[in-house]
Amino acid sequence: MTGALIREAVRYARENGARIIEAYPVDPVEKGMADASAYTGLASAFLKAGFAEAARRSPRRAVYRLAVKK
Repeated sequence: MTGALIREAVRYARENGARIIEAYPVDPVEKGMADASAYTGLASAFLKAGFAEAARRSPRRAVYRLAVKK
């Protein structure tokens, strides 16, 4: 389901003129991480959708970006 939401968000952004999409998913490096911490999505889903890591602010939080093609 996450993949479908990401694809739809990318489609919507593309249709509305976005050139870059940025996401802030979590990378669950710790076992026992609370599910509520993943409300922004998991990094693996964004990687599968073509996003690339652009910066890392902490071990679990990174900035992912996707350049949108018209």
